[in-house]
Amino acid sequence: MQQTVFVVLLVFLILINRNYTGFAYLLENNCGSSKYSYRITGGQDADLMSAPWMAYLHTNPRFICGGSLVNHWFVLTAAHCFKDHNTKIFVRLGENDSSQRIDCDNFDCAPAPSEYWVMQKFVHPYYKTAHYYDIALVKLNRIVIYSESIRPICVMLNSKWQGYLDSIRYFIISGWGATNYTDVSEKLQITKIPQIDRLTCRSWYGYVVDRTHICAGDSKHYVGKGDSGGPLGSMVNYGYDRRFYQFGIVSHLRKPFQGVSVFTNILSYSNWIYQTIVVNTSF
Repeated sequence: MQQTVFVVLLVFLILINRNYTGFAYLLENNCGSSKYSYRITGGQDADLMSAPWMAYLHTNPRFICGGSLVNHWFVLTAAHCFKDHNTKIFVRLGENDSSQRIDCDNFDCAPAPSEYWVMQKFVHPYYKTAHYYDIALVKLNRIVIYSESIRPICVMLNSKWQGYLDSIRYFIISGWGATNYTDVSEKLQITKIPQIDRLTCRSWYGYVVDRTHICAGDSKHYVGKGDSGGPLGSMVNYGYDRRFYQFGIVSHLRKPFQGVSVFTNILSYSNWIYQTIVVNTSF
């Protein structure tokens, strides 16, 4: 029995190490693709199954935060999401419209969302305020089976991609944030927001905005309360494919200055993400 467990663990480490030494140092190879591509003309309802990595964190029925599925067991989100929540937390995957049991559009219906509960949560050990280290992982109570409506986002495990990140002009943000900052939307929203250079961003905020942060947004397109914990990302060419990669996490709960918000840069925490998942994955 012990020998079998050792062999399975060895195979897992070989596979995850192969991802780590690949072209983009991916946490999960089967990532970042969806049945429907993003079609964005401003802030709008997300197309059905266009963001299958989105996670809906709640306390049944209260919505807490968004998040992103990163592999078969873990969801990435913001540390501040757990600041005032000591009760049992649930994670819903495959969700689009929280007011409907089955989500449909004019052409198709998605499978019913899958409900999980948080077995373990891992808040970054240096987290104190949303200004720094605002990142967390949650481990789900059972393995996630991928489908058209549920699949992981791409996460790079190589901080050397920072130069590429800085060159991105526009990011895509998705979450349950409404146009009114104080509200939460029932339907998943998606919008495109411009990246703002850190020097400009630093002059607007009362603390040091460094390479562990990303600044993005404008007066027309910015994050809302329901976007908190969700992914900030971009389409990236990967071989012959274009996939959706996560670069940031919605961090700030306060109303953004002139629409510009500060996000957690997950490239700065790639080692922590990798180590936390490997150490806490059992068979």
